[in-house]
Amino acid sequence: MSSLILSHKERAEGPWVKLQSEPSLFTSLMYNLGVKGAKATEVFVLDQQDNFDDLGEIYGLVFLFKMIGDVSGDVKGLHKDVKYEPIDELPKNVYFANQVVENACATLAVLNIVLNCPQLEIDQELKEFKGFTRELPPAASSTFYLTHPEEALVVEEAMTTKKGRGKKIIDEVIGEAYHYIAYVPVDGEAWQLDGLYPHPVSLGKYSNEKRWYEAARGEINERINGFFVEQIEYVLLAITKDELGIHQDRIKDCMYIKGLAENRLDKLSSSWREVDSKDIDLLFTEEDGIRVVNRGNYVADFENLTSCHDNFEKIKELRTKMVNTIQFLFEEIEIEKKRKEVEKERRTFDYGPFFREFISILHERGELKRLLDAAEDMDERDEYI
Repeated sequence: MSSLILSHKERAEGPWVKLQSEPSLFTSLMYNLGVKGAKATEVFVLDQQDNFDDLGEIYGLVFLFKMIGDVSGDVKGLHKDVKYEPIDELPKNVYFANQVVENACATLAVLNIVLNCPQLEIDQELKEFKGFTRELPPAASSTFYLTHPEEALVVEEAMTTKKGRGKKIIDEVIGEAYHYIAYVPVDGEAWQLDGLYPHPVSLGKYSNEKRWYEAARGEINERINGFFVEQIEYVLLAITKDELGIHQDRIKDCMYIKGLAENRLDKLSSSWREVDSKDIDLLFTEEDGIRVVNRGNYVADFENLTSCHDNFEKIKELRTKMVNTIQFLFEEIEIEKKRKEVEKERRTFDYGPFFREFISILHERGELKRLLDAAEDMDERDEYI
């Protein structure tokens, strides 16, 4: 949950490590789960006139809110005044995992989004998990994941400080419970994936792939309006491309143009590879090509290639440019990965001993009281400004 939702007392006295809804923490969680090229961005409004084209492709939305009514496990406490018709058969094209382990809704919300987005790059372990659990009932899918020791450790390390590792991670404040719901587009239809509900809920079809969230807007706004009346805190996050994802898309675009240029060069000279041996050993599948065409970002390079006609040297220069761009982007990706590791280390490092020792030294030197008095005087002056 957002640290802004917690009072100072709750942050100081809470018995467990709190799961914060800060976008950077969700980004770190996805990265450690094996998701590459995605980040979380906080969305402040979802009014009818608003669109989020500046965010780029939105893979899904995560909605955090305080549960109301009976939160002992009864779904009616979560879905106050909302009625959903039960369905006889789960949709085959939607991946969905129930929440059967207490306080795991954040992790399941992320999984329910990323495992419904084939355009997202995920690690082999996560691919195998998806393949193994695809035909299992929703409850069995989440049980398998959350009881798998390796995956559980990854999630734990992503969400806690080093001192907090080994403790139970919960989504609750004392006397209150918070919950995460995922919203995701699948095959022209927007779905609400709530781990505490028995099945996915269809929110309607959409015609604009980029603005699929239009189909979910009504449902989300209805919740927000109700929360505003009852003064219930909530946070809405959008899962979008990060710098890694943008770089990876550009690499695929360059690979696509490189392939077209090589095909043209093969027709003009069968021996050109003997002269120009510089190449990139990277798998590029037919599926990758389809995604490149669907994104449409390759058009400028394609027009450049077309304008070369049968000019051998210009086509070769364009191919070399694509190879150099790919190499540069690989270097940028490595830099970004290292930055993420440093960011994760800073977020999970336990600074407590340092601050305790620092305050103890100030106290021993007799400087602590003077600093505290100076801080109080500053606060009093601020009140009169």
